[in-house]
Amino acid sequence: MDNPLIASILYAVLGAAVLTMWIADLRRPADGRERFWPGATRCGWLPVLLATGGVVVLTVIETLVEDQLGLRQQQTVIADHFLLAMLGASIVEEMTFRGFAAPADLAGWKLIAVALVGSLAFAAFHGFGISDTKGLVSTGSAFAVSLWLYLSRFNALNPSRSMIPSLVGHATRNLAVFGVKAAQGYVAWS
Repeated sequence: MDNPLIASILYAVLGAAVLTMWIADLRRPADGRERFWPGATRCGWLPVLLATGGVVVLTVIETLVEDQLGLRQQQTVIADHFLLAMLGASIVEEMTFRGFAAPADLAGWKLIAVALVGSLAFAAFHGFGISDTKGLVSTGSAFAVSLWLYLSRFNALNPSRSMIPSLVGHATRNLAVFGVKAAQGYVAWS
């Protein structure tokens, strides 16, 4: 797409549409029928706090590592409207990686394999590369965040395997990344 603003808006609209349909599934009465959207179940606040706290800690660690290695200057400048795309992406990516690709009944070695392979794919999908130190740090961080988001959905504190913790966690991660970029002067405000 030639217009980045339109692309950001379209990604946000896609994310909002997916989230709206997921919430509609969440609100359906539990009648024993399988829902279309994965993890359309409720959960308590503790798994959500765990998910958000973990991604904030991982974002702080990534930022500190970049500062220690002198990588801050290699940051890319993003437009302020890119936040719309980042929030839309958090929903679409969660439904893809921690939703449809990771059914709620996964357990044991199958769950570990899906989380590892899914996190490798998630990190590669973000396209940071591994040809330089900045790419390695960003790719490694994406991998760690992805593993944390799998853990946020598949843990004992979230027995219903709700997608709420990973959805909120991913949105928090993207907001935190945007906040770090803004604080460091890497957001172009219109």
